Amino acid sequence: MVTFLKALKKDKESTKDIEKISIIKYWHSFVLISFFDKQILFDPYFGKNTPCNFDITDKLDIIVQDIPKLDAIFITHEHFDHFDKEAVEFLAKRDNCPVIAPQIVINQLDIEEHLKRIVKTEDKEKIANIDFSVLPAQHPQSQYPVSFLLRYKDKEIYFAGDTFDQNLDIKPDIAIVPCGGVFTMDLFEFIAFARKTSPKVIIPIHYNTFGLIKTNMDKLKERASEKLKNTQLLILENNVNTKIDV
Repeated sequence: MVTFLKALKKDKESTKDIEKISIIKYWHSFVLISFFDKQILFDPYFGKNTPCNFDITDKLDIIVQDIPKLDAIFITHEHFDHFDKEAVEFLAKRDNCPVIAPQIVINQLDIEEHLKRIVKTEDKEKIANIDFSVLPAQHPQSQYPVSFLLRYKDKEIYFAGDTFDQNLDIKPDIAIVPCGGVFTMDLFEFIAFARKTSPKVIIPIHYNTFGLIKTNMDKLKERASEKLKNTQLLILENNVNTKIDV
């Protein structure tokens, strides 16, 4: 009887978990979102093929086999720090899950055709019962960068990938946006983006992984405290599962 009650309690806890949104930022822009009962991976990067002039100043504490079973993989563009080809192929084959990305990314993948989903800006599609829109990104170093807006169970999550500040007519519940400068918006543009789009929660990515994008996160917290009245700044520790109420 005690064993049965413990099992029942565990089942209830598991049900509660899938009724929430949780996010793990593994590092850089490499993010896993548990979107209620769906597991969505964005821009995987395990440190491979990093140019020698990009001195890695942050630590990655996960290997590809540690990634949980996925429902979909989204990739914003072709750069080494957002697209680990071998990892994507391994995960797509392991989980029989689709890869959603621009053509320049999909063309490089050795996976079955039914797992390849080529997208372009302004596309509106559905994957694993999640509606998503493909939005532009302002990243001149990439041949075809995009960003993604996902909608599921009346909640919206925006994943920016690499972009400079831009005017988007969106009001997501959660926005995941770069703040490291140099190749993307910096902390000031990050705050301006939050003020324009008014997400309930905004999460910074693409900072402090390399010396080139070293960012004063205390300054970001200070600016957020001054400028953001209806948006919570949430700075995630690497490899920590964080539940989010929105």
